[in-house]
Amino acid sequence: MAKQQYQPEGYDEALPFLSVTEATLFRDLVKDAWARQGREITMFPDHAEGDNGCMIGFWNLAADCHKHPQRMWPRIIEDHARLGRIDPTQDFFKGMSRKEVLRHTYLRLFAADSLPDPSWYPYAREVAPGIVELIALHRRRMSFWFRKEDVERFGGVDVLREAGLGNLRILPVEHRELMESPEGGRFLVLRGNSSYTSSRILTLDRLVDVLHPDAGMPHGVLAAIPNRHEVGVHVIRDDSVLPTLINLATFAWKGTVSAPGPLSPNVYWVKQDRFQEVAVCGGSGVEFRFSPEFQSVMTEVGVR
Repeated sequence: MAKQQYQPEGYDEALPFLSVTEATLFRDLVKDAWARQGREITMFPDHAEGDNGCMIGFWNLAADCHKHPQRMWPRIIEDHARLGRIDPTQDFFKGMSRKEVLRHTYLRLFAADSLPDPSWYPYAREVAPGIVELIALHRRRMSFWFRKEDVERFGGVDVLREAGLGNLRILPVEHRELMESPEGGRFLVLRGNSSYTSSRILTLDRLVDVLHPDAGMPHGVLAAIPNRHEVGVHVIRDDSVLPTLINLATFAWKGTVSAPGPLSPNVYWVKQDRFQEVAVCGGSGVEFRFSPEFQSVMTEVGVR
């Protein structure tokens, strides 16, 4: 496994896009915000654990703060703390028929450490480490997550998941951009205002058709889903896969720390709905993880 170090000196080990001073301030604000909600938490470098057993991941929340002046951090963190106080008995579907619900149902990828209370969503499917698939109702520019009782009420996971995938497939085509590097890296980005743009990776055949018309993908694709508004895809065909992987890792990292709705700084090999991490970005750098299966693909396309 190769590693590429990017963490500058003086930056926090667990949250490397923040300086040590910024990370200390961030953690202090988190502790204060949860205390004001009457919730006691135990602090760790990259997360906190609540007295009720919940875990609060710091990466996505800190990335949101990083995009704004420090004077705004208390409000951002307080808003996040209040999410855990959503009334779980609220009926988001009042007055809607089952047909109408299905018409507005989508699948959406979500960072697992940002869920306000995972116990509300026991049906959540892990797509990749730290990334889960939730069923959402999107109506009038607002999204609500289906809870356990909502899933049972409207036909079950399979019915809702089928509807969600179908609605992802018919989303309008958004902005497409070709990303190239002098080293031979090349991938296409789909970018848009929709909160479901990156979730279109769940309908891989349709997404590839949008970005790479008439392209077969017997070897799968490299994909990055840095935030809810962007997805980067490279169809694996030749030895450009290696420089593209490095470029996608940079794209994923930057897109996670600089855009709303951060998802993952990692790069995935996606084939037949299976996600496998091939570049993992963390506090110590970029770690490339090539399974024997992926190494075999690399050899087949000419990487030596």
